[in-house]
Amino acid sequence: MHLPRTRALLPLVDWRERVGSTNAALRERAAAEPDLPSGALIATADQTAGRGRAGRGWELPPGKAVAASILIRDAAGLGIGAGWLPLIAGSAVAHALQPYFTAADDDADREPRRVVVKWPNDVHVRTVDDAQADRPGLKLCGILCELLPNGSVIVGTGINLLLAPEELPTERAASLLSAGAHVDGARLVAVDDAAGAALVDHVLADTEEELLRLVRLATEDPDAVRARILRDSATIGAEVRVHLPGDRVVDGRARALADDGALVVDLPTGGRLTVNAGDVEHLR
Repeated sequence: MHLPRTRALLPLVDWRERVGSTNAALRERAAAEPDLPSGALIATADQTAGRGRAGRGWELPPGKAVAASILIRDAAGLGIGAGWLPLIAGSAVAHALQPYFTAADDDADREPRRVVVKWPNDVHVRTVDDAQADRPGLKLCGILCELLPNGSVIVGTGINLLLAPEELPTERAASLLSAGAHVDGARLVAVDDAAGAALVDHVLADTEEELLRLVRLATEDPDAVRARILRDSATIGAEVRVHLPGDRVVDGRARALADDGALVVDLPTGGRLTVNAGDVEHLR
């Protein structure tokens, strides 16, 4: 795939017609090429062995989504720490996808939708009713970050583009197409023609450009990045149920993010719980 905008932006773009996992492919390439630059990207529309958090599988029909992994060098230099990278990536994806849900001048009656980040690593699109009920909405993208032995981080994203409703993996998932986004060539069934390739190029370029901008900003003005992440969060302020390791379940209200990006939850019995790892369910 040509991807002119993405290739003009990044130092290396490796488009694969098919790959098991873009994260694994980039990890192998980074190990084989110690000088692989920050911003190197591997992407595909046909990922056959993708995975999410806790080793969960992430497989979709070919040509309906884009999986991409980008290398971030010297993650330790971030002013807010590498633990924030999944949230930074989520904000970057939200920035890239929001324009597709912005009403056109000739579509003023269209229901507004906002793209938001669900802690710790998912991007959702929600309606006004979802926001009023503290629901995160429907999942458009999952994010998986991997820390390499040399301190670099691979940031992997999987964005649902053109899946029809019957192709979605769960009832809580969505794609740009199924959620009613303004997608040029919305009648496409895959990304392998000119309109589909243009969609992939714009989504990749906008996501990675914003991700790299936020990474740079995190070294210069970490408070600005924290504020941006809080603005994009669907979780802060919501009543949540946290599924912790060992089958422990805790309910409470998501109150804040700790210095390392962990979720701080106010407990109904008093006190607070700091969650570094676990699944979070919005209760309303």
